[in-house]
Amino acid sequence: MGTTLLLLFLVTLQLFTAPSTAAASPHISAIISQSGLDFAKDLLVSHAAATLTPLSVPDMEKTVNIPLVGTVVMVASGIVLDGLAVTDSTIAVGDTGVVVAASLASANLTMEWSYSCSAWFVTISDCGNASIQVEGMEVGASMGMKNQNGSLKLSVMECGCYMENLDITLNGGASWFYQVFVDSFSNHIRSSVENAITNKIMEGALKLDTFLGNLPKKVDLDKVAAMNVTFVNDPIFKSSSVEFDIDGLFVPSDENAVPRAFLVGDTKFSSPFTKFSSPPETSSKMLWISLDEDVFNSVSDLYFKAGLLQQMVDKIPDQFLLNTASWRFLVPRLYEKYPNDDMLLNISAISPPSVRITVGRIDAAVDLDVTVNVLDLGEIVPVACLSVSVAVSGAAAVSENNLVGKVELDYFSFTLRWSKVGKLHTILVQTVLRLFLRSLFVPYVNSYLKEGFQLPIIKGFSVRDAYILTSHSRMIVSCDVAFIGPEAPFLVQDQRKFIV
Repeated sequence: MGTTLLLLFLVTLQLFTAPSTAAASPHISAIISQSGLDFAKDLLVSHAAATLTPLSVPDMEKTVNIPLVGTVVMVASGIVLDGLAVTDSTIAVGDTGVVVAASLASANLTMEWSYSCSAWFVTISDCGNASIQVEGMEVGASMGMKNQNGSLKLSVMECGCYMENLDITLNGGASWFYQVFVDSFSNHIRSSVENAITNKIMEGALKLDTFLGNLPKKVDLDKVAAMNVTFVNDPIFKSSSVEFDIDGLFVPSDENAVPRAFLVGDTKFSSPFTKFSSPPETSSKMLWISLDEDVFNSVSDLYFKAGLLQQMVDKIPDQFLLNTASWRFLVPRLYEKYPNDDMLLNISAISPPSVRITVGRIDAAVDLDVTVNVLDLGEIVPVACLSVSVAVSGAAAVSENNLVGKVELDYFSFTLRWSKVGKLHTILVQTVLRLFLRSLFVPYVNSYLKEGFQLPIIKGFSVRDAYILTSHSRMIVSCDVAFIGPEAPFLVQDQRKFIV
């Protein structure tokens, strides 16, 4: 059962990544609902019933004086718990922690026994084996968690194991010895097994506490960005759920930035982490993950400051537009000065793109400078610059374990910032820009959003039946979770029930 508790809390805690100081405000939160806790409990209690055995119990020896027989030295050795059958298990959330309890219909033990009796200068000895059937075993533990300098500190408040009845069947030896042995060792065997299981719980809790203390303070996404995954505040234990708050904002990575083509809408704008509100009491979804819009805006600000929100465009679907010949009627002076020359567009964000999440909508806006360049005899010559404001709206979805998205162009506006080739024909430029934005800009953005990024689900688990809600300043992913890991063969899943 120590394995049960260790795995249970590993799954519970890793579902939302990890830990810094409680000074910052949370921008990501995750809630495991009662159905999620039940799912983890069913999975892990079943697994623990298989992995807890065999469990060895220390040997024991006892000396008794029996009238008419003499002094008898009895030894019980090689005591092994080699079979468990779990009939029921529960998990409950209190004000300060989580309680896990399991009822076992039966537990099987095997052992070796021996005795020696000295009387009237004669020594009699015998040995054999025995089987022990345990009826009515209860195992449980309550654990609490606190935030300690941005990491979670785990403490065991109570733990224990209780056995109701033992049925010891001895094989071999003299019949007079049977009842003596049972009377002498029954309570000792019971308490030894109870202590061995309790010790396993404590060992598992200690390992988990060490694991939590070693969790990273941030997770690098690439050589530019890293997410601050320090815990903020203590976990919140409610009547039917557990909530964890995380800082969640993107910060610069320790590694040097590598320049890359990056237009607004790159995958990094859709962070896999979230900010949260409590799930509706009537919901049966296991996991709720909420992302504050500040998470999205923090990564856009980071890449903007790194100078990566810019792109030189020399190829577009309608390539003829990147030749001065196609502009001869739009900008006659351009064609006169640079006839039949290829053109380049230098697109740069002039401020961090902004993401705004409202009820039922996800909107993004970016202000761009689009500099028109002519490739004249191998030299790049700037000839005009447009200030363009672009607004898009999008939708998010979950594909496998990834949060993906798609945007559409809502509107754009532009002004001529400067020109070396005279005024531009507003209507015609607007037509060209609309074509450019719809045929290049939006598909470029969607190519990144289609790939998405992985939700904070630990390896071996997959998201099922997810749906996305948007509220004031946050996006919430609500989903169930299924176990598909390498250890799956020991489980059979049927309507969220797991059978060994």
